[in-house]
Amino acid sequence: MHKIPVPRHDEDESDSTSDSDTDSLFDSSDDEADTASDTDLDNPLEEVNNNTDDDNDDDDLFDDEVRHSPEYYIAASANLDVGRLRQKRYRPKTRERLDWVKEHHDQYCTFIREDPVQCFQKVSAKFLYGFLCWVCDERRGKGGRRRPGIKHTSSLETFWKWYLMVYRRETGEKIDGMVQVQGQDVVKVVAIEKELDGTMRESATMYVEDLAEYARVLLITREMTFQLGWLRIQLILFCQLAGITGNRPEALVQLRYRHLKLTLIRDHKNPRPRLFIELTAEFTKGFLGMKDANEFKIPEIIYDPTLVLSPHTFLLGMLFKVQAFKSPSIVSPEKLYSLNVLNGMNEQQLPLRDELSDDFIICQAVETAGGVCLARQLQLSSNSVRYRMKIGGQITGFAQVTKPYVLRDGAAKALNESPDVSDSLQNLILQHSSIDTFLKHYLDRNINVDVQNIYRGQAPQRDLMRFACSMSRSIDPRRPWKLTTEQSASINGLPCIGEEKYQKACRRLKSEKQRQRRLLLVDIVDRFKKEQPVIDSERQLSGKVVNEDTRDAFERSDQMTPEHLCLIDAILTLPETSLENEYQRRIAAVNGGVEEGPASRRIQRGRPLKVDGPPVKAEEPDALSQAILSIKTEKRPTICFLCVGNPALPVRERVIS
Repeated sequence: MHKIPVPRHDEDESDSTSDSDTDSLFDSSDDEADTASDTDLDNPLEEVNNNTDDDNDDDDLFDDEVRHSPEYYIAASANLDVGRLRQKRYRPKTRERLDWVKEHHDQYCTFIREDPVQCFQKVSAKFLYGFLCWVCDERRGKGGRRRPGIKHTSSLETFWKWYLMVYRRETGEKIDGMVQVQGQDVVKVVAIEKELDGTMRESATMYVEDLAEYARVLLITREMTFQLGWLRIQLILFCQLAGITGNRPEALVQLRYRHLKLTLIRDHKNPRPRLFIELTAEFTKGFLGMKDANEFKIPEIIYDPTLVLSPHTFLLGMLFKVQAFKSPSIVSPEKLYSLNVLNGMNEQQLPLRDELSDDFIICQAVETAGGVCLARQLQLSSNSVRYRMKIGGQITGFAQVTKPYVLRDGAAKALNESPDVSDSLQNLILQHSSIDTFLKHYLDRNINVDVQNIYRGQAPQRDLMRFACSMSRSIDPRRPWKLTTEQSASINGLPCIGEEKYQKACRRLKSEKQRQRRLLLVDIVDRFKKEQPVIDSERQLSGKVVNEDTRDAFERSDQMTPEHLCLIDAILTLPETSLENEYQRRIAAVNGGVEEGPASRRIQRGRPLKVDGPPVKAEEPDALSQAILSIKTEKRPTICFLCVGNPALPVRERVIS
């Protein structure tokens, strides 16, 4: 059989798929064939068709039959665009990226007054040179918005790969081999002429030790505010599941309660059963069609050294908060852990309520007139998770960028190093077609073995080398991650800010300020990275340094709610010596998650309340009605309608202008 060649892409967008699914369509056993034959012979419709002498009493059997003329199918065949079949097998985000590259091609052709379709037909090295130069120089996107443009050689190479896919999609064939080779040389020439940065971004891997410290910071920090305590808990749970299962972020944020199964399974070595979380991630990468979903069975670890890595603790806190168990008596962790497995059985299933089946586990929080509440029907986007993880990594003090894929990298390397996981099982867990994908995209050039001791025949220092290659090595909570008030205000004196004219729209001025703040922060962080090690060394050598624990820089107990403090005290505990005390430890941690879930004190952002004016008298009966009237009648009211409609606030804050 002739095989259709499949284009190769980078790992973030594809893993090639074997032909086993196609071959399985033609695999049928003799029993299946015999069954099909028997069914055909016994088909009642055959008897109806053969009974031509009977009356038309059974014509109602065909009332729902769909009938079309031959011209209908001929027209349908003629209208099929074969050249666009391939893109239907890509996931929506991939198609969006292809359309984005296609827009660049069309904009450039319009700019040079050429027909985009004709440019595809007569593409050449000269055309590619002009096109890629224009792409590097373009600084405005849709609606005239400023964009950073291409600054790295790797970004230009990725754009070139996308363009090859767009060319094949639009023309139905691959680009000429000679033009493709010349295009690769053009990319190198353009990168040199445009002085693009050719250095590779430092790769990072979050091992379990890094995740423990990262989750601890997320648990205790008040530098990053959450509208609800639930959002803090679900972010930690996301990181735990990403490290354990190695799933992609898009698969985890689409988890619903129907993808969860909780079961008590008999443990023959212990008197009490073990709680299992059975997790099925249905929405894996969609390249070349949906893949078969893996089901992960995660047992609870008794005498866990740290509950900050226990997904059972955080997930149970969320489940009890929404009263998710179908059994009306399971309303607390005490009730759950008092259950056992019946004699003669090996498991006790714990089903969840059916009405929660379509709700998202990683969900959003929305603001209403009554305050902030959970919207379990709304999925939290993977971009929101990436942003939160990035800020959390900066607060922790990691020098590397913290993102979901550093957890997937850590999971992949742990699977590869484990003697209990074969290459085939590793490929199955990571949804890879072969081990080559791991070697190309996950196994970086950061050698984490003690080659010196191995060469000298001595015992390698595994723990030390692992720590030396981990993200925790770079932790420095003093590393700047946001601007101070004075630093943020200093950009107002820059010439590019002062020259902006007010009548050109404040939006562009605000955008320019934000860009300058970002550039200033990048400059401050870069100077910190270069100068702080020298300062620390000089202070130590001069005897002027006190060896203080810098990790307390982000711990502010006076800014934490009592529920938050109880959660921290319950999670950051050591394992107990007896089984009964260990379960009490876990129950206390789950209850702490339930209490933290509903609310977390929110630090108000935006303009401060005006307090220099005359105070509003709360007892004044018409103050609230006047505020409501001003919102309804004034063209640009200065009173917040959300505050007015929130009965939980004092009257003074509801009517403040």
